[in-house]
Amino acid sequence: MNKLPHRLRRSHRNRRGLRITALVVASSTALVLSACVEADSPTDGPEVEQAVGLTVDVPRVTVLDPGTGELRQLRYSADTATESTADEGTTRQTLTLSVSDGFTQSVMPAAEVDPSPELEGGDVSTMRLPLTADLTAAESVEEETLEATRAVSYTVGQPTFTDLDLAEDINSTAGFTMGTRTDDRGQQSALTFAAPIDATDTGRLIMEQYLLKFASLPVVFPEDEIGMGARWSVDSRVSGESALLQTVTYTITGIRGDVVDLDISVAQRPSLGALEINPDTTGVNEDTPGQLTVLNSNTTSNGALSVDLNLPAPTAGEVSWTTRVVYGGSEDDLRVIQDSTTGLKFDDSNMVAIP
Repeated sequence: MNKLPHRLRRSHRNRRGLRITALVVASSTALVLSACVEADSPTDGPEVEQAVGLTVDVPRVTVLDPGTGELRQLRYSADTATESTADEGTTRQTLTLSVSDGFTQSVMPAAEVDPSPELEGGDVSTMRLPLTADLTAAESVEEETLEATRAVSYTVGQPTFTDLDLAEDINSTAGFTMGTRTDDRGQQSALTFAAPIDATDTGRLIMEQYLLKFASLPVVFPEDEIGMGARWSVDSRVSGESALLQTVTYTITGIRGDVVDLDISVAQRPSLGALEINPDTTGVNEDTPGQLTVLNSNTTSNGALSVDLNLPAPTAGEVSWTTRVVYGGSEDDLRVIQDSTTGLKFDDSNMVAIP
């Protein structure tokens, strides 16, 4: 199993307070991908390694309110004959994606714990990714969990990162690609990743991690007809983090032809309820229990996106959320608090049409 280098773990995942092993925090993305099947390597851009794929579970979609006015089924177009074309049968969208990720951990008496986190908690680092997204009609694949109609290849330009100590590693990932296969409702069936052959191990691990943050929030529409003010929830496991369950609630605030405006809220919770304490953990003593259980989990979120049904990615907006998980022992007054923060911001104001 590949592990993050010590320098990366220290600077990118700054854990203040106790150093403990959290069963509810997923291991590195490389572990997830190591068990996946190989996929075709992309042919455009810098030379990349053989791509690996990640199977995605089909989410549960529940309509909470169908909305009002004219109701219709909202579907992504599989017809790529639009004015923004790179090649025949391909729609190209260029955009800038900013991804923020943070994690902090602390220990305090139970009486001092606030179960609700601030929106921007944790030791947050941000990566800015110029992306080129090419949309084509998906070819049929045997044994796929759902029949995909759209295939999108995202190619990373020259990324930048707020942690300057990792600049060399991040620079080495220019040309990294992520592929997605979805149906016309936006449900993903598979993800693929291909790193440039010259990318460092640290760089590719960071890039996988940040792109998975993007992939963990697809806009999935319900099967039902919906209209203005419609609300629905999408329940899934976070891609690359099988121990984390997520509910995203979407509300339609505007429909302008094929452009849909959405308010978005996110709630996350651990699927595993235990936290192991190592004997040599700093800050604990012989009275500290060896295992702590989940006592509380809350998410604070805020977000809005605009989606063009003809394009691969959201055209504008941002979504951010922080999840706080509180652990404790049955006879211990100390609490372990973990805050995980994620933010996504989309901007395709510089989008160009490729004839």
